[in-house]
Amino acid sequence: MKITRFVALSLGWQLSVVGSSSSYAQTPAPAVEAAPAAGGKKKREPPPLPIPTEETEAAKKQYEAGNFGGAVAAAKAALNKNERHTPAMFIMAKAYYKLKKYEWTRTLWKMMQANNAPAADQAEMYQILAFMELERKNIPGAIEQLKKATEAGPENAIFWNNLGAQYLTVKNYREAVPVLEKSVALQPAYSRAHLNLGSAYRGLKDFDKAKTSYEKALQLFPNYADAVFNLGILYLDADKIPNMDITAKMNTAIGHLQKYKQMLQQAGGVPPKDPADTYILEAQEGIKKEEKRIERIKKAEERDKQRAAQKAVQDAAKAAKAAETAKAAPAGGDAPAAPAADTPKPADPAAPAPPALPAPVPPTPAPAGSK
Repeated sequence: MKITRFVALSLGWQLSVVGSSSSYAQTPAPAVEAAPAAGGKKKREPPPLPIPTEETEAAKKQYEAGNFGGAVAAAKAALNKNERHTPAMFIMAKAYYKLKKYEWTRTLWKMMQANNAPAADQAEMYQILAFMELERKNIPGAIEQLKKATEAGPENAIFWNNLGAQYLTVKNYREAVPVLEKSVALQPAYSRAHLNLGSAYRGLKDFDKAKTSYEKALQLFPNYADAVFNLGILYLDADKIPNMDITAKMNTAIGHLQKYKQMLQQAGGVPPKDPADTYILEAQEGIKKEEKRIERIKKAEERDKQRAAQKAVQDAAKAAKAAETAKAAPAGGDAPAAPAADTPKPADPAAPAPPALPAPVPPTPAPAGSK
């Protein structure tokens, strides 16, 4: 049974601070003139709610600084001025997610939906809900939320990459490929998406495309250790690499995996459960097996040569013997004489003579006058 490979999945965990708009201002609903009340007097509508731009901007800065509690407080101040201001809800929901207060995150999401939050903000909220499902180890649930994220924000390459990464987790490579191709098409310089696309191709045994994708990820990000690792696994897994025998293939795998370890050490150290050493040993064992296989083939070829040589000697001896036999045959090529007929043996004088035969009796003449 083939060992399942460790795949360095790459999720885009970036969360935008705002949606598609660069400003927190929301256009107030247009004032509607009320129908005249009884008696001809008009009913006055309440003034539009203020746009808490300053408080929302403060919440944004607190969130970006990693002060999630401060972001919640500033967002609350914004909502105190305008309880329907969805950009403040969005920042508060993300801050609560970072604080692992998931029930508040879900509550704010419902408020955003009820107040018609922008599609871009809704898309990012679907992604946050997907991350929450991942923390519960519910990958199918995360996939469903990420599908909704791509539907709400189809031009966001991060959503497509994260959906593809989850397909890779469940080894659904056929679904992963088009999703990740969409991600790199939207953002060609997205190295994480190229890495995951390479793993999807590798899962489908399309090693040429996998190699191209991994190398593209490295081209975009030369210090991308995960891309180097996956290149090593590709050479270890591939049945054949053009113009490369098994020993060269395994040595190439070892080279990439050793480089991966060096990159991790330079970045702070190799994780305790990192599988690189296991795969290096596997590649080394593969080289030993190949050497033994080649040695067996050489011995078999040598035995075949010896047998062929012995047969040649035997055939030559038979030919020589046949030639000697031909030389010993009579000249002229006459056919051999037929064997002589048996001659009767002379009579034994001591043997008794055979008895004499009785003399024949003459026939009796018939009487006269008879017929």
